[in-house]
Order: sequence, then C-alpha cells, then structure tokens
Amino acid sequence: MNNTDEIYMEKLEKIQKRISPEHHANTLKRMGLAARIYEGMHTKGLTNQEFAFLMGKKPAEISRWLSGTHNFTTETLWEIERVLGIQLVAGAASPTPDALRAFIIEEIQKAFERFNWQMSVNQ
Repeated sequence: MNNTDEIYMEKLEKIQKRISPEHHANTLKRMGLAARIYEGMHTKGLTNQEFAFLMGKKPAEISRWLSGTHNFTTETLWEIERVLGIQLVAGAASPTPDALRAFIIEEIQKAFERFNWQMSVNQ
C-alpha cells in the first residue's frame, strides 16, 4: 500500500467511526432492498427503463432506488412487490378477516374514547 492509500484508509476509518450503529444498520437494509429490487428486475429481464415504465416512474428515479440510499414509502415497496412478483416487506401479508375486524373495532373504540374525552373537556 502506498502513502496515498494509507491516507485514504485513515480518512475512511475516521468517517466510519462517526457513523452510528443504527445509521449503519439502516444503510445496510436500504442497500439490501436495492439489491433485491435489482435481482427481481434481472429475473424478469427488465431494464431500468422498462421497470420505470411499469412503475409509472422516470428511469432516473429507478437509478436512485438502486443506489441503496433511497427511503421508500410502504406504498412504493408494495407496488414494486406487485410489479416484480417478489416480497420485500416481511410480515406485510394481508390480515385475516377476523384480525382486520378486531383492528377496526379497536380503532373505532379509540376514536369514541377521544371524542368523549374532548366532549368532557369542552363542557
């Protein structure tokens, strides 16, 4: 290793020490998502431009997605899953009707409780 390489390595080590473990873990997850999207595109034989067309996006946005630094919304991830026929979000399967019913009932009860609390405060 020459002197220039050593200087770069020292600078890289200093930068790495400033990155929190949480930030590092999130970056690895984003890069993992990008790799899985790329793999899904490759499996379907899609170019960035073709995938962009199917997603209703511009190719530049797909390039950002594949950079591993993009912060996706869940809706975008679900649309990517649908278009590529892959699963990106673990545990995002559709709930059973009973689970959905229980969730809705619980949310309605919370809304009524908030409404009743606001009514009691305003009286």
